[in-house]
Amino acid sequence: MTKNHTASNTDRPETLEIVAASINDIAALNHLLNQCADAMAAQGMQHWLGVYDEPAVANNLRQKKVYTLRDQQQTVACVALSNQPADYYADCWPDAPKADYYLTMLAVTPDCQQRGFGKLMVQFCQQQVPAGQTLQLDAVAHYPALLNFYRRLDFQQIHQGIGLGDRRYLFSWSAE
Repeated sequence: MTKNHTASNTDRPETLEIVAASINDIAALNHLLNQCADAMAAQGMQHWLGVYDEPAVANNLRQKKVYTLRDQQQTVACVALSNQPADYYADCWPDAPKADYYLTMLAVTPDCQQRGFGKLMVQFCQQQVPAGQTLQLDAVAHYPALLNFYRRLDFQQIHQGIGLGDRRYLFSWSAE
């Protein structure tokens, strides 16, 4: 079943829609994620390079709830929610508390960044978390703008460690 969530913020056009992704979205998601990987690499952040090929995207669709943000039918952002942490969490944060949900794969196409789309996607995910449950995500330490972005959305840094060769911070958010 496709879940639609139309943006209600008056600053955004009414054409924005958050939709559950399907197998038909693999090519668009792959393109979006690799555009973001290339843009981050140009800024010296190489941690997404080679991560998201079409089989990896298909695997994410099988294992997680993946959502896309569409603007006039064009995929401009995505995010994934899961009940399981990424494989590297156990090595990176062996003593971290478990969460009820994990947010991964947050991406906004580079030409649509700074328009509130990432915030919209994170807030959508926060709305999916029932009261009293927690949502975790991680971010690389060398991306201070992203760290501040999560803090502004009420995520609290709870741990730090090394995962996939990068210093990472683990963030948590609790639904009230």
